[in-house]
Amino acid sequence: MNPTIHIGEEIRKHLATEKRSVEWLASKLCCEASSLRKSLKKSYLTTDLLYRISVTLGKDFFACYSQLLAKNK
Repeated sequence: MNPTIHIGEEIRKHLATEKRSVEWLASKLCCEASSLRKSLKKSYLTTDLLYRISVTLGKDFFACYSQLLAKNK
């Protein structure tokens, strides 16, 4: 079973809601904006990057997967 979550899109939506840019997030993560933009086009991220983004934005993006697991039990 493949997850139906596009985590990059979820992060971009959150950034838009907070009126923050990918460039802003990249600066907080100390990475290149172009690399982060490329990563957010993917439906998956490394756990390390997802954790760093979650901490930086103050939102648990892992919960998206936990909710999907609970829903599919």
